[in-house]
Amino acid sequence: MKIYMIRHALSTSNGSHTWTGQTDVPLSEAGIAAQKELLKKYNYPEGDIYFSSPLLRCTQTLDIIYGHGADILMPEFMECSLGILEGRPYTNLNDDPNYLAWIGEPDKPIPNGESFNTFRERAELGFIKMVSAIADRNAKTAVAVMHGNVMRAILHRFADASVPHDEWKIPNGGVYRLDISDETREVTAWSSAPGFLFDR
Repeated sequence: MKIYMIRHALSTSNGSHTWTGQTDVPLSEAGIAAQKELLKKYNYPEGDIYFSSPLLRCTQTLDIIYGHGADILMPEFMECSLGILEGRPYTNLNDDPNYLAWIGEPDKPIPNGESFNTFRERAELGFIKMVSAIADRNAKTAVAVMHGNVMRAILHRFADASVPHDEWKIPNGGVYRLDISDETREVTAWSSAPGFLFDR
């Protein structure tokens, strides 16, 4: 089977560089416009079955790209709960001390939020659940719209563990294709698209 994981378009929080977590913010006008421009340049893959995080920025993205909602909403694919950090500004996640502490102390939860390991395990179990749902329906292809950190957790665990969590490139609107063995349900190959997003 093939699973196409798509990161949601730019949200209002992405645009203002504030911690979002599970705060249910919509796409920004700029994000909607950018996603529609992507549709003019790139043909998104179709699926036999469609999954999405239940948060608005993902369900809106799915509707913009495909013109319909998800067959299955996956609470396991919600972004990590960032507790007291949600709504606070950041400049660059790669050097933000809160983000680095969250990665560096994986068993320590952010106050009122999740630890990195709790979040990671939730996302991994969600992926296993999704693969089982696809197999149960005898589907060959699936599309899942989700959040950047969820994609990173899945890619690190199932695609290539040698790539650290925070080094996976996940542009808004970007796609990762995972080829999965029907027999072992393991990822046998992966790729990203469209190239012009990942080559920036």
